[in-house]
Amino acid sequence: MRDGKLKTASLGLGRGMEQLLNSACSTGLYEIISVADGVLSNAEELAQKYNCTAFDDYRQFVLQNDIDVLIVAEPLYKCVEYVKAAINKKCSIIKLIPTATNFELAAELIKLAEKNNVKYITAAPARFAPGFERLGDYLKTIDRRELSFINICASFGSNFFQPIESDTQSDRKLAGGGVMLHDCFELLSLVVENFSLPSQIYALLTNQNPDKKAKQYLGEDTVTASLVFNDLIGTFLAAKQTGAAAAPPPIRIYGAQNNIIATPNRLAVYDSNDSLITEHKYPLNREKCITEMLIDFGRAMLEPDKYKMRSSPYLDLATMAFVEAAYLSTRTGMPESPLKFLKIAESAGGRLTAKENFPFI
Repeated sequence: MRDGKLKTASLGLGRGMEQLLNSACSTGLYEIISVADGVLSNAEELAQKYNCTAFDDYRQFVLQNDIDVLIVAEPLYKCVEYVKAAINKKCSIIKLIPTATNFELAAELIKLAEKNNVKYITAAPARFAPGFERLGDYLKTIDRRELSFINICASFGSNFFQPIESDTQSDRKLAGGGVMLHDCFELLSLVVENFSLPSQIYALLTNQNPDKKAKQYLGEDTVTASLVFNDLIGTFLAAKQTGAAAAPPPIRIYGAQNNIIATPNRLAVYDSNDSLITEHKYPLNREKCITEMLIDFGRAMLEPDKYKMRSSPYLDLATMAFVEAAYLSTRTGMPESPLKFLKIAESAGGRLTAKENFPFI
């Protein structure tokens, strides 16, 4: 730290990184000391703005800098060894979604961070959208046992709310033009945070490409899944949306007394006859969600005794287990358990993040 600020660097400058760094500086909690990108001219241009160093050699970038926080925008297949090196130098990581390319790597990185007494957190600013925050507050006031069914829908169109693009959305070659479950990381994380990990997931996916060989390498067009929780059941759908029709709400929850609809900027509660009981609407600002996420992380890093970070490595890992179980189910044709992946990771050696007081524990 320097002058009460976290010495911060960026690995990769894609996915709106300049705006993210602007938001970090605006909080007064971060000082940008270095940037790195595969294209040196891009790094040098941004470095002039922050009066910091620029690199295109990621190894030298990590070795020559003393960093408190590294924001990783590059997909891990391009830089995972340098991220590990930064962690071993006692540097905390903010990884733009998803946590990693798969559950095994996510568990490895989180364990490595814990071994070095630093944080490895996934940037999920959609958690801080006002409608979703209000949903969490509302669920704390009711008896969740009255809820029976949850419907989750990710409609990838012009209205899909994703403050920071995922790896696959920003890299079309990696995505193959399809919808990947990793793109739904924030929405799935919200469900896990407020409810639980499903005990079972049965998932199907499809790709409409007529070339059978190409289907093996392209992302899926549609994913659907049935979910079984401890006290309720649910469905999940992710698909591309075309046309100008309004997208369905991301979250619908049905109960014995009330039904709930949640979007990033709205929470509405209806009675069993579908009559509106209460409604809350909020202005929605992408930059504000990113700023609040950075404030949450920065305060907890600088004053851990005073502030508790809302983001949690265990929540991120549980979300990755959700994704991994869904993909496994599409291959086996059988229901799969996300908890199985967490148990395997725990038995593989090393300690995982302490299970915090989330509903899914």
